[in-house]
Amino acid sequence: MNQRPLLITSLKNDQVKDLVRLRNRRDRDRAQVTIIEEPKVIRHALNAGYPISAVYFCRELLADADLPLLQQLLDLPTAHQAVELASQVMDKVSYREKSEGLLVVAPQVRIELEDLNLNKMDQEAPLLLLLEAVEKPGNLGAALRIADGAGAHAVIICGGGTDLFNPNVLRASRGSFFSVPTVVAESKIVVEFLKDQGVCLVAASPIADHSWDEIDLKQPVALVLGTEHDGLSPEMMTHCDLTVGIPMHGTGDSLNVSTSAAVLLYEAVRQRRQKPKGSA
Repeated sequence: MNQRPLLITSLKNDQVKDLVRLRNRRDRDRAQVTIIEEPKVIRHALNAGYPISAVYFCRELLADADLPLLQQLLDLPTAHQAVELASQVMDKVSYREKSEGLLVVAPQVRIELEDLNLNKMDQEAPLLLLLEAVEKPGNLGAALRIADGAGAHAVIICGGGTDLFNPNVLRASRGSFFSVPTVVAESKIVVEFLKDQGVCLVAASPIADHSWDEIDLKQPVALVLGTEHDGLSPEMMTHCDLTVGIPMHGTGDSLNVSTSAAVLLYEAVRQRRQKPKGSA
């Protein structure tokens, strides 16, 4: 971007008002954009080739170590707008409580089920995380981070719940949002798609037929987890092939959704790393 960035110092500026409106899901969806904050998360977006459409920054709040990142953003051919903000304006538009001096607006890039190509996933049986109606952005973001860490091939979201493009989801994922293919689709369509692909649906439930470490997770599998409060819907439970439970030895009756995802995904990783009996 060759032209000098615009400087905004007024809280009443129309661009500032537009950015503040993007805190609301309805306004983000209407504009088909999301907000990305924190230099670490923005770096992940850049490394993944995620398009950036506008850059907002405050030199006063930006750490020296992040100045090269700012220059990268200003040089992007897709960044059609670059705006410098006074510190009080940056704090006003920030989705977070305390801004680190950098905020970008990016389009909502959506992936469809058909884009997953489950039969071509690294010549390994697909390992998927299926989340139904997860309500809290932090939990959804953490689940994406765990799926990335465990090497899951994709995350599928259905049944409503929180907005995938909520800025807090991106933040809590610590950038994993940009590296794990994530699809949002209707429950019925998801189930039909996975069944057609020969994927076993394994539901996590307090009332389960098997313990978390008793079933074969080396096969093509989707680990299915539900809401933080109510778990999976009865309809989704009827479509699952197996149910597994994670023992609770304290006073709580369940783990939160991201922690449960970690237990099950890493059990799948453990099983898939085991050598077959008789092998060297």
